[in-house]
Amino acid sequence: MGDLSNQLEASLKNLKEAGVKFVASKSRSLLDMEFTKGTLKIPPLNLEDVTKSFFRNLMVFEQCHYYFDSYIIDYVALLHFLINTPEDVEMLVERGIIENWLANNEEVSNIFNSMFKQIKLADSNFYYSTLCQKLNEYYYTPWRRQRAMLKQKYFNHPWAVISFIYATVLLLLTIIQVICFVTFNVQKSSGSHLFL
Repeated sequence: MGDLSNQLEASLKNLKEAGVKFVASKSRSLLDMEFTKGTLKIPPLNLEDVTKSFFRNLMVFEQCHYYFDSYIIDYVALLHFLINTPEDVEMLVERGIIENWLANNEEVSNIFNSMFKQIKLADSNFYYSTLCQKLNEYYYTPWRRQRAMLKQKYFNHPWAVISFIYATVLLLLTIIQVICFVTFNVQKSSGSHLFL
């Protein structure tokens, strides 16, 4: 636990562009999220028609009785930070993290974005502050974003990798050929001057 200054500053899409991988964890507790070695493990969540009212009731209960230990509010806040668009929801659905029984992915993103608007987080006790801090540090490391961008744009297919290796080998052979040619000509020209 820590302070609210460690809120997550990037959505799922941004984190994916920085190279973060998302997987469904085996944990049975919704609160058990962890980030290690570039992988964010999130417990699976089933979203049904009653999910919104269920979370709202728990959040109101926590605000009234457990304001400084509001785990469900913090969970919904983290999902609010992560999910901004239906594409973010689609990413979670594809990875088995969200099982969506609602009409569409836009409804899911609206639920998490609207549910959090009326809620105020406890300033001193955000449950996921350490997790958010780790994700922010990972996201703001420039070389990770550049490496992930290269991977996603240029090396997203095995043939692209093979082509890159082939081009690199050709470039190295060309450099070796030039070095051998120059070395041979230098030796030839220096040898001819000795005999004159």
